[in-house]
Amino acid sequence: MKNLGNLVKQAQRMKAEMEKIQEEAAAKRVEGTAGGGMVTVVCNGRGEVVEVKIDREVAGPDDLEMLQDLIVAAANDALRKSRELLTQEMGRLTGGLGLPPGLL
Repeated sequence: MKNLGNLVKQAQRMKAEMEKIQEEAAAKRVEGTAGGGMVTVVCNGRGEVVEVKIDREVAGPDDLEMLQDLIVAAANDALRKSRELLTQEMGRLTGGLGLPPGLL
């Protein structure tokens, strides 16, 4: 029974550490770009889009379809980087546990 108590305490510590890492990651920002930097999307570590920057040269009425494609590409780039950031941050916690990638 003592081992079970220790296991529960360890799980509680890991949960608290995981929450701390998620909060820290949420405060970080990653940028995804498309069109050679003409469109930039900024995401936080939670995978939320927090900012979109568009170069004035792309904002012409004849370029609407291209602009939409660039926004999607930049958003996907930023979201991928956001997932990578969270995976790295969680790796600090799970490094020695041998858990399979993507479990957390």
